[in-house]
Amino acid sequence: MVEEPDGELPVAGSQPPPRHPPASDATEVIPVVGWQQPDSAGWHARHEKPGEWQHPPPEHLAYQHSPPIWVGSPTAQATTMPDPGRRSAVFLSLAFAATLVLCGGGAVSAYLLFRDADNPGSADPATAVNRFLTAVYTQQDAKTAENLVCRKSRDDRKLAERVEQISAYAGGYDGAVFRWDDPAVASTDEEQAKVSVRVVLSTSDEKTAAQDLEFTVVRKAGWLVCEVAG
Repeated sequence: MVEEPDGELPVAGSQPPPRHPPASDATEVIPVVGWQQPDSAGWHARHEKPGEWQHPPPEHLAYQHSPPIWVGSPTAQATTMPDPGRRSAVFLSLAFAATLVLCGGGAVSAYLLFRDADNPGSADPATAVNRFLTAVYTQQDAKTAENLVCRKSRDDRKLAERVEQISAYAGGYDGAVFRWDDPAVASTDEEQAKVSVRVVLSTSDEKTAAQDLEFTVVRKAGWLVCEVAG
């Protein structure tokens, strides 16, 4: 036996019966939760009572406990543009340093040029030897003697050592005095001369010592001592 439906069946070709809306809207509205300050008491599971917290906090806080974007610093780093004033100052400093190097190098070169140049020298070979002996034996001044030596034989260290030896030798005697006769020119030409002289050391107690020296003197702007043998 077939049961009849409770309602009437719709007639073919007729409009369907109207549907009644539900009594209430089934869509759930979720309230917007903004940023909240995290609880100062610390994180704990909801099912745990105070003093019985055993579960560690999650690795990341909930989104409502994360600081808003306007609170934290921006993640992207702003590109720092070079300061034009600083760049100009650096350029001027480098230019000034380069100028000092160039000027300093020129000054050193000029010093070395004049340092290696021959000194004026003396008017004749005998005077050149006489001035050299006075600087070494009487004045015992290596700087003065250096200006009387030709360029190729100039050695500040060796000349200073020789003057110190002479000074120490004379200091070992009371009233030590060096003397010599007029230098004798043995041979000469336009550029070079040989000059010989005997240097004598005498003391207050009438002791004497003598040494024969032979000088090679060359002519540049003037006559200069170049070699000493004896």
